[in-house]
Amino acid sequence: MAKGAFSKLAATPEQLLAKLQASGLPVSNPAQALDYLCFVGGYRIKGYWFHAVDPVTKQFQAGYTFDHIIQRCELDRELRAATITAIDRLEVAIRTAMANYLSLAHGPHWFLDTRIFKPTTRWGMGRFIKKIEDEVDRAKGKLFVGHYLDHYDEPYLPPSWVISECVTFGLWSHTFAILRDPNDRRAIAKKFGVDQADVFESWIHTLTVVRNIAAHHGQLLRVKLGVSPMNYKAKSIRFGQQKSFFAAATVIQYLLSQTALPHSWKADLESTFAKYPLVPIADLGFTPYWKTATGW
Repeated sequence: MAKGAFSKLAATPEQLLAKLQASGLPVSNPAQALDYLCFVGGYRIKGYWFHAVDPVTKQFQAGYTFDHIIQRCELDRELRAATITAIDRLEVAIRTAMANYLSLAHGPHWFLDTRIFKPTTRWGMGRFIKKIEDEVDRAKGKLFVGHYLDHYDEPYLPPSWVISECVTFGLWSHTFAILRDPNDRRAIAKKFGVDQADVFESWIHTLTVVRNIAAHHGQLLRVKLGVSPMNYKAKSIRFGQQKSFFAAATVIQYLLSQTALPHSWKADLESTFAKYPLVPIADLGFTPYWKTATGW
């Protein structure tokens, strides 16, 4: 298909607001609307209203107002913050459980033992080790990393419990995926109440994807996550919409409950939903009965 030259011009917040009003969007507080257009951005805000516009007439559906946009924007923002907090708790729990188990089973430098891994073309040992080396190099100014490097040169990298404080959650997800021994995979998964390693693998991959979306200010409303956590049939946890935020939220709730550590995930969701009644929770894949669904 032939490509053309981009010819759209930038518009001022005032021009954008006038365009929205001309499309049938009621605005009860123009000054507040301009604040959102100035400091959240017209293009970003479009993600919260485009679904409410008739594709033919280009007019907003009856009853939709700028207040709906504000509530959607604020709910999404608060949801991202709550999601990061919840996954932060799980990230530490998962990396700790993995590091402890693998260190006891295969030694403090298990990540250098190629025999315990079954690498793939997408995630090979070279890439795996290089990632660890790079993260350790970036963290060499930290006291606990510097202490090892100042006192030891064999092995050339610090032990697992030091590494775990340096590398990303994504690396732990990749590590679990390439563990060779089914017994290792199953033992780690069972620490979180999951007796099917493939399910646990898909769940922690889901957590890394959702965390990245939230950390980079991605939208959670009406968005397919691009990752599908597997159903956990042994516990009757089945996702009707596997790529919905609800599926990921259920994974977070279930895994948090297995740690028995303090958390407020469910309560945070309840209070956020109650605070923004103009936003249908169905836009996140939630039903009216979500609080009593399996896994919650």
